Amino acid sequence: MDRREAVVKISWILKSAYLAPSVFTALVSCKGDVDESKLTVFNKEQNDLVKAIADTILPRTDTPSASDVQVDLYMDLLLNDVYDEPTRKSFLEGLEQFNENCKAFTRHTFSHLDGEERHAYLEKLDKKANSEKKDGWEAFFTRFKALTVQIYFSTEQGVKQNLDYVPLPGDYEGDVALGDNARIMVGN
Repeated sequence: MDRREAVVKISWILKSAYLAPSVFTALVSCKGDVDESKLTVFNKEQNDLVKAIADTILPRTDTPSASDVQVDLYMDLLLNDVYDEPTRKSFLEGLEQFNENCKAFTRHTFSHLDGEERHAYLEKLDKKANSEKKDGWEAFFTRFKALTVQIYFSTEQGVKQNLDYVPLPGDYEGDVALGDNARIMVGN
């Protein structure tokens, strides 16, 4: 690879890193386009598994759960419209491997476990994912968890019901008198 080609590739990587959050937010904010009957990547069983994992990560409390804000449908849309075929294939293989590993450890698929068993299994996976030894399925779980949280907090309900949402923090005052003993605070 020559220098010119390397510079071009690095510029594409930087552009994609810069534009990815904007594209992701635009896709997630198009709530009218998301419909469970229009699943494009997941089949029914995969979608149920995604819902089960996401709801275990972000369960319903006094705030909505991951499935209440349709994290599974946004994830399907993201896999279809944003990710390339190898990434999509890797994600689906990771999902299948996740379920097979769950069956090997618990003798049941993840969807057939009760809430406490699901939580215990994910807690065990989380500990393994944070340990020094990394297997493929722990890496998948780490990516899945991050994606679930990102999608959740990109939705209106996720932001407004979990965070201190202040659309306008106050009036803009462009010319403020600064006295002799006044200090400029960090962040102002």
